[in-house]
Amino acid sequence: MALDLIQARHEREIHASRKCFAIDETLHAQLLARALPRNEYPLLQQMRDYYADTTLLFGQLRALHAELTRVADKFGDRSQVQALSRFVEQAMADGDNLYATAD
Repeated sequence: MALDLIQARHEREIHASRKCFAIDETLHAQLLARALPRNEYPLLQQMRDYYADTTLLFGQLRALHAELTRVADKFGDRSQVQALSRFVEQAMADGDNLYATAD
């Protein structure tokens, strides 16, 4: 099971989208353990419930990218966080939202 971040313009399009980033339970736990204090990472904290769906709107993605950049500094191996950051960058470039869904 993974928390999938799906890139789409509208929520009704998420099932047709092929642009997806899977956050496994380990990465999810590591992100949230390092995204402290919570008030400095509000968008990452929005995804704290691994089994709850949430929406990250296009207008929030720049701030999410900044949060990921800051939290990446707290990782020894930053490769997964950097891959997630690139996924967010692509969503911004495409003008899409991100929909987090637990599958």
